[in-house]
Amino acid sequence: MARIRDFFTKTIMVFSLAGLISAASNATVVPLPSGCAGYPNYDNATGIAGPLRLLADSTGREQDGFKFIPKFAIAVGGGSWGFMVIPATENKTAEANEVVFRCGNDTLQAQLDLGYAGKRWQPLIAAGTPGEAVFGFNLPDLPDPNYHLETWYACPSSPRKHLHVVEGVTQPGVFLGAVNVTTWGFNYQNFTETGEYYFLRLLGPNSQNRATGKPLNPGEFTGYIKITGL
Repeated sequence: MARIRDFFTKTIMVFSLAGLISAASNATVVPLPSGCAGYPNYDNATGIAGPLRLLADSTGREQDGFKFIPKFAIAVGGGSWGFMVIPATENKTAEANEVVFRCGNDTLQAQLDLGYAGKRWQPLIAAGTPGEAVFGFNLPDLPDPNYHLETWYACPSSPRKHLHVVEGVTQPGVFLGAVNVTTWGFNYQNFTETGEYYFLRLLGPNSQNRATGKPLNPGEFTGYIKITGL
């Protein structure tokens, strides 16, 4: 996990109090059924849901609606691992290379280009210590159990169940989370090699900054991961 911490050392303070969603505990969620049936574009015959798109949502910033992209690192002994991140600025020319997602084997997956291995479906996780439960794939040397990612659904016309409510307002759509939490912290990074982007960590139990005791890291803001069909 030390390598993950080292990868996240260049945080720039860009925190703003503006925006509708500014706290980590404003969402009331009711989970969908486990497995892939809760995702959009579910095919009962195959048990697969997709193709899917993942978007940043309710950040109160220009990143709302931005699509997720991978940032790769190399694990010890070979093999790619990395993070699913939101670019700091949306690249309109990258539409042809948009990452496709699906749910298969009861797990959210991203179709990623692994170079010599070609394109492969990679299971996505939120993993690490509670304070570093980052959104990624094949994360190495993790001392803690991984969070199994789940979905929550909100339908304004149906008051019965599957609600994702923020400050009393029902939010339409399917959202990604775990341990009854759908709020994620967005953390700004700027590296010469990989450019500017935001990595996400799940703001679950005991996710407060250990140095300050505050719910968010310096410069961190909150939002959701919204799932739509392609």
